[in-house]
Amino acid sequence: MARVFLGVGSNSDRERHILNGLIDINEHFNWVQRSQVYESEAVGFAGHAFYNLVVEVTTTLDVESVLQQCKAIEKAHGRTHGGPKFSPRTLDIDVLLYDDLVRESEPQLPRAEILENAFVLLPLADIAPMRRHPVNGKTYRALWQTYNRTQQLAPLKDERWLPF
Repeated sequence: MARVFLGVGSNSDRERHILNGLIDINEHFNWVQRSQVYESEAVGFAGHAFYNLVVEVTTTLDVESVLQQCKAIEKAHGRTHGGPKFSPRTLDIDVLLYDDLVRESEPQLPRAEILENAFVLLPLADIAPMRRHPVNGKTYRALWQTYNRTQQLAPLKDERWLPF
């Protein structure tokens, strides 16, 4: 079984899309855990704030099948592809890590956003603090502790709308 970490986000009808996306992720993969949900400003464009979290799952699917399944879940929740890279999202699911696979082709693994965006790194450090980044070998806890904290995150205090 492969251990997979997924970054999940939405800035359009956020509670509904996150909740329904997590339900679908749970139906297609073996649920392990999720991080806390964080609210963060849009990065790269002017838009509504996002809700973001990281989910850990296991699966027997190969990496390409995991990527296809994530895109299918996004599409089922109104996500369209082909528009501007930085634009509002009903549901965004990124494969951040697939075991310790390192791949340069698109999509790159591990995802570069792990080291670039607080809304990816902090939730990952929440649920896998001692796991090591497959390229630089540092733990996600250590990476968060040395992260340039220019991006502001607000943890959601009440997540009763999430069943997991």
